[in-house]
Amino acid sequence: MTCVVERWRRDPYYGAVAIVRAGGGYVVGDFTGWIHGAFKDHVELPPGVYRFEEGECVVEPPEYPWHFPAPYTAADWGDVVELRIYAPETPEVSGGEVTKLAEVGPFAVYLGTTRRRRYEVRCCGKTRRFRSPPAAASPPVTAMYEVLPDRAADRLRCRDLRRDFCGGTLKDVAALAAAALDFSDGLYLHPIYPAMSYHRYDVVNHMDVDERLGGWTAFVALRDALRRAGMRLVLDVVLYHVGLRNPLFPEGPFILKSPEPARLVKEAALRLPRDLFRELARGEPPYETFLKVWAMPRLDYSRPEAVEYARRVVEFWAPHVDGFRLDVAHGVPPGVWTEVLRPASGRYVFGEHMGNPAPFYSAVRGFTAYMLYGALTQLGGDAGKLAEAVNRYIALTPPTSLPHMNTFLENHDLDRAKTAFGGALEMGYALIYSLPGVPSVYAGGECAEEGKAADHTNRRPYTPCPDSPVRQLLTRLYKTRKDLRLNTGPAWAEAKDSSLVIHVAGTRIAIENKRAVFSNTYQSLELPYK
Repeated sequence: MTCVVERWRRDPYYGAVAIVRAGGGYVVGDFTGWIHGAFKDHVELPPGVYRFEEGECVVEPPEYPWHFPAPYTAADWGDVVELRIYAPETPEVSGGEVTKLAEVGPFAVYLGTTRRRRYEVRCCGKTRRFRSPPAAASPPVTAMYEVLPDRAADRLRCRDLRRDFCGGTLKDVAALAAAALDFSDGLYLHPIYPAMSYHRYDVVNHMDVDERLGGWTAFVALRDALRRAGMRLVLDVVLYHVGLRNPLFPEGPFILKSPEPARLVKEAALRLPRDLFRELARGEPPYETFLKVWAMPRLDYSRPEAVEYARRVVEFWAPHVDGFRLDVAHGVPPGVWTEVLRPASGRYVFGEHMGNPAPFYSAVRGFTAYMLYGALTQLGGDAGKLAEAVNRYIALTPPTSLPHMNTFLENHDLDRAKTAFGGALEMGYALIYSLPGVPSVYAGGECAEEGKAADHTNRRPYTPCPDSPVRQLLTRLYKTRKDLRLNTGPAWAEAKDSSLVIHVAGTRIAIENKRAVFSNTYQSLELPYK
């Protein structure tokens, strides 16, 4: 069955959303990153073109021009109001300018700017009057340093990078964070909870710190050192699933296909060594999991006790951290995130999403910018295609969300940036440090480490590189980013000869193979790559 737009309804965040039905059961597509769990039977979507399991779905605006003074389509940055306008022809904005960002199905998305608080949009034989929305905000983090704690050092001389603990501790993490202050003011810290594996995404106790990492004493020392240094702490919180040895399972809020086999699996997990259990756990689990991984049963958020448990986890950690990264955020219903994140008010929050987060922005402001990462495959190639791909990402991201998006060249799930982009590595960092968002450097990225996700060589223990040319470039980019305040929009890209030119916050940035040139009314700054 293909998708069917049943009706439209007004919405305070999107202006209007379509109620889209796509058959019974879970609704899955690029808007859920192909993960089950967030939507059943139907999904509410703003205009766009989406990929469902059943095929492509075009959600066309019911009328043109489609624009609302709502967060999804407008942001007031103080000196300028930024707009998104959906139309089949070029619109006009009173007292402002319009730039075409991307073709999306039968319509296009345009970027409008105006310095007027009351403005008109003229298009398609119509004129509409609007008043600008409340002032938009940017996050309190300029750039982040991402650390997987176990791989912060190789204290145990680990050999099997897929399974072995390498022995990094929070004391090692603190040392890495201190050295990263030259190019970041936030630490994005992977899970630190007692868990079954070195990566700690199979959480056994959400409200404790693993003794292998140094326990609570080491965490408090890290937290306090970061606060003294002025570095924000963003903690990875894992709430889509738990570890099989978690006391909640299987009697808690889970989706059990066969209750008795599920209990037997739990008993086996408690008794058997991890490697032996992994060999025995084959085929279809008798309960719903994260990607059929037996060791990660999935919480059932249709049950109030699951929502309350997740809310209490966030409430527990909120006094200790400055923000959260939400693991598998695209698998949890947006309405659940709205409730769960109430204790995190005022903190920087971004969620993991492998596709187009459109239906989630009303609940979570920022996400992992995988759409932008996809655009970066054009790095070092055709500047026109790269500009087109960057503009499409901007077109499909709400203006109030762009500053909160986590932009990256690599993370713990991807090939190392040096492996993926080779000689275009420096161009990539210049790009993500120029666009609105919160760029992150995965520990070792400043050393131009190489490695593949497939064999976990992208997770080798950290090796210091104090004199790395990439580290020096990141330091210059970070300072320039802060000085020029490149963390908010409006932003768009164009190709000029062989250069990618980014326009953002009154600054023109020409990114080339050997250098990046930042120019505005007051100065011109050239950053050559070594």
